[in-house]
Amino acid sequence: MIKDKKELDKICEAFLDNTMELYDIPGVVIGLSIGDEYVFTGARGFKNYITREPLSDDDIFHCASVSKLFTSMGIMTLVEDGLLGLDDRLADILPELLIADKRWKDIRLYQMLTHTSGLGDVEDYHWESPSLDDEALETYAASDEVRETPMLWEAGKGGFSYSNLAYELLGLIISKQTGMTYEAYMEKRLLKPAGMNSSTFLTFERTGGSLELDVIDRTNMAMPHRKAEDRSIVLEKHYPYNRQHAPSSTLTSNAGDLLRWARANINKSIVSEETYDKIWKEYAVVPNNGEKMGLGWFMRQQEGCEFKGHEGTDDGFRASFWMCSSPETAIVVLSNMSKAPVKKLSKKLFEAVIHHV
Repeated sequence: MIKDKKELDKICEAFLDNTMELYDIPGVVIGLSIGDEYVFTGARGFKNYITREPLSDDDIFHCASVSKLFTSMGIMTLVEDGLLGLDDRLADILPELLIADKRWKDIRLYQMLTHTSGLGDVEDYHWESPSLDDEALETYAASDEVRETPMLWEAGKGGFSYSNLAYELLGLIISKQTGMTYEAYMEKRLLKPAGMNSSTFLTFERTGGSLELDVIDRTNMAMPHRKAEDRSIVLEKHYPYNRQHAPSSTLTSNAGDLLRWARANINKSIVSEETYDKIWKEYAVVPNNGEKMGLGWFMRQQEGCEFKGHEGTDDGFRASFWMCSSPETAIVVLSNMSKAPVKKLSKKLFEAVIHHV
């Protein structure tokens, strides 16, 4: 039970004020939900730091690798429907795929979800020249970049190594298995059922097809920023979008919608409870921080609570999404600047509110 909702409001408002005082960032949005009793969203700073346009709590942010949660859940809906098996080989699911390093043929589906496949990572997202057509994922999978990607080890013979490439291929698998584009399946099976009506993977549709910053700036989309060499805050040169990397990186959403995503998963309404048990099982340990890796979800402990979620970082944006079932809590922190300390802020926000629950 929540002891005092007004006190929680004060804590969240003070947290936002303190964040802007302590960190040199253009803007921040937080979202907090506790059970069905309490929801808070708030913003500080600027949508565009250069023009000083204020940031709103319902403004849209690029969510970067938080996108992977949706790709992994999309795969798990197909596993639950019997269209895929977690132990299926990538070579059998995508027989047209060609990678020079023959060790890729032993990669299993669950290894791609858990970053244990041995696949290398994406080196260049080509934000400056994005692909926007329906065949973007298929074109990327057939590219020299994928064909020549090195295997870090033989599948199943190594440890944890983060691979955005694995998630691009998972998105292609979703498209092939459903006969729909990856983005269309995400909308139909995940975004709409979760009530995420302000979210999309087709970001360019928000602006009538343009990804030019001056066009984006006329919408309710937060602008991407970075620190220049002199430590001043400047706009990034490009908005981080390329349909070839939709499954790993390109969800655009806001705090309210991400809290709805948390609620859908806390309530276990996307897939069955048995499937959630598989998703939130430990498959690997993340070497740099000791977090556990489930099927697409990272898991960590804080204040005796088990959190599940994901971080996101791309040019101009940082996103942090975490939730726990006991107490039923979700925390979202979004910032429109590269390297903003959103994970640190997420942890501090939970520390500030936990004793009032």
